[in-house]
Amino acid sequence: MNISLVHKNLLLVDALKTLFEMIPEFGTVSTYTLGDTFLEDAEVAPPDLLIMDLETTVLDGRDLLEIGRKRLPEELKIVVFSEITDVQNIKLMIKRGVQGILSQSTTFEELKECVSTIAAGNQYIGNSLKTSLINSVFTSDSIALHLSPRENEVLQRVCGGSTIKEIAYDLKLSAHTVQYYHRSVMDKLKVKRTTDLIVYAIQHKLYVPESK
Repeated sequence: MNISLVHKNLLLVDALKTLFEMIPEFGTVSTYTLGDTFLEDAEVAPPDLLIMDLETTVLDGRDLLEIGRKRLPEELKIVVFSEITDVQNIKLMIKRGVQGILSQSTTFEELKECVSTIAAGNQYIGNSLKTSLINSVFTSDSIALHLSPRENEVLQRVCGGSTIKEIAYDLKLSAHTVQYYHRSVMDKLKVKRTTDLIVYAIQHKLYVPESK
């Protein structure tokens, strides 16, 4: 199995590459810190498995998962290895065709187990994520829409007129992370423009403008 590791943390991908190369059943391991560079290579020689951070972006800032599923072979298996692991985003990632989801607080042993499970044709959800995912299944969805606390924070600030950079500064997050939450909220509300997002939020009382 040939693996590509895409993550902005060079030290992390180098360490994972070293560990994977010590295991005989795994083949070539390629590492990238930029999504664009990965795509250039993958379109010529696609890997069997992509392990990626959900914050990795390509082209005009769109996430690698979205572009990769459109431009790379359908049989490519994907593991998301990220800090963005709330229940709603786990569900969204599964819908986008991700086979494995792990928190970055996992161990290498679990990552190895995840890769082996996916290579056998199965899906894998990290142990630390299973409880919250199972609980969500048994939670009554009286409202089809559910935003995570962080998504709601971003929604409130977007509706209040803040830019992505301003929100990132206020919440002490990267601009890429804020962009991801922004896109996630728009996906859940089924809108395509920020203006439509604001109108929807006001109409459905997800955002209440401050009275002057």
